[in-house]
Amino acid sequence: MHTLPRLGAAALVAVIVGTSFCGPVHGAAGFDDVDDDRWYSEPIAWLVDEHITTGTEPGCFSPAEAITRGQAVTFLHRLDHARGEAPGEGAHPFTDVIAAYQQAPVGWAFAHRITVGTSASTFAPDTAVSRGDFAVLLWRYAGAPAPTSDHRFVDVTRAYQHDAVAWMAGHGITTGTTVTTFSPDSVLIRAEAATFLHRFMGRPTPTATGLAASAPCSAPLRALLESRGMTPGEAACAAPHLEDHDLDHLAAVLAGTTVISATLIETIAAIAADGCISPARHAIVIALFV
Repeated sequence: MHTLPRLGAAALVAVIVGTSFCGPVHGAAGFDDVDDDRWYSEPIAWLVDEHITTGTEPGCFSPAEAITRGQAVTFLHRLDHARGEAPGEGAHPFTDVIAAYQQAPVGWAFAHRITVGTSASTFAPDTAVSRGDFAVLLWRYAGAPAPTSDHRFVDVTRAYQHDAVAWMAGHGITTGTTVTTFSPDSVLIRAEAATFLHRFMGRPTPTATGLAASAPCSAPLRALLESRGMTPGEAACAAPHLEDHDLDHLAAVLAGTTVISATLIETIAAIAADGCISPARHAIVIALFV
């Protein structure tokens, strides 16, 4: 029976380092995928402070991932709790809201006219929310205040988004994606949602140290392995073996400027020994990478 090192250890490493992934936890607020010096670092740390988020999985906040309509309303519901309000639950008519954690937020948002859904019976909780629609949700949450001035964004053309975006711009919640554009139809990412909420609250300084004992974020590595042909189960099994390896060494092995270290060979052998890739899959998986 062949082992992974004999079939192409360097090829497997090439798959691993084709994109970046995180090692031991070092990021902001306990999230390995949030660097300390990014524009969204403080907003995300504040979200953790206020118990508005615990991330997408241990060690991961997924700042570049799209935020869904269900998640956006949940953030607003938790924000209301953080502000000392008692938002309650409420009832909603949406048959497509299945996740238990979204029931109370969506019911609350419907009761307070923050959302009316996508139809009389649907909310589309798993659909990514656009920047323009999130602006409307936040504006309605704030009480739909009249904007103090117009906005300068030539791409905001939908009437129902106009006042919301103008209000955000007037209060420094957004500066747009350029001087003259807001990109209302672009998907809102989680880092942007955190930043909008943080600015809405006056940019408070985080006080806590973040989540305790978070695991390294392996989501980017798993996604990479899956994109190169591993199954989700294989990628999830292999990723923990690779968390402590030096990325510079992995990149050098990929570039052919150094030889694979004995430690990395041992790790790849451990991946095989752990049953991450079955004997029947060895040749198929390696063939995708060579």
